[in-house]
Amino acid sequence: MKSEARLLGSCHSDRSMLDVVASRRQFLIATASGAATVSLPKVAVAESEWESQNSNQMKANQRMNRITTKDGLGSRLSELGIVLPAPPTPLGAYVESSDTGNLLFLSGTLPVVNRKLAIAGRLGANLSVKEGQEAARLASLNALAIAKEHLGDIDRLKKLVKLTVLIATTEQFTEHAAVADGASDLFVQILGHEGGHVRLVYGVYSLPIGAPVIVDTIFEIEPEH
Repeated sequence: MKSEARLLGSCHSDRSMLDVVASRRQFLIATASGAATVSLPKVAVAESEWESQNSNQMKANQRMNRITTKDGLGSRLSELGIVLPAPPTPLGAYVESSDTGNLLFLSGTLPVVNRKLAIAGRLGANLSVKEGQEAARLASLNALAIAKEHLGDIDRLKKLVKLTVLIATTEQFTEHAAVADGASDLFVQILGHEGGHVRLVYGVYSLPIGAPVIVDTIFEIEPEH
């Protein structure tokens, strides 16, 4: 009985596919000859609707990837509810930003809020991976704040070319990549997946003023008109 059921099911499936093919052939012939209307079977209609929905989803995904180029970073930040902090000031005899050609280089940024270190410590000792990710995120927001101040218009920022994350860790700590994702995820959220960025992550024994991370960035920028 089971074999017969499977055979009947197979035959039914084959007939359905033949019906679809025959109906499509009939539709094409009728269209070419100027016939009024031809009804397609429900299977063909459902398949056509699925293809349309799939196409619409692909277009929506493509739009999300292009959103920062089309609408500008300022609009994207507003959509995400992100307010950039006041840009940090140098800790020594250097400047925070410098551009050449279509590239913008920033000095390493720390997780400071209101010009004070928001998170201090060492990964693997007194800080968790989650706290390290938040520190990397705060440092990345400061990088964007510096870029905005340097360019005057944040919309001139096209993409993140390279990201380097230094992390203060113990010798036993090995989750450097997970901590650096706190920075990478923020940049992808704002700038989109298109293009991506290369990344270098490594651990060190100590960082300035007891910071747990430093974020170092290189951006591609639009030329000034």
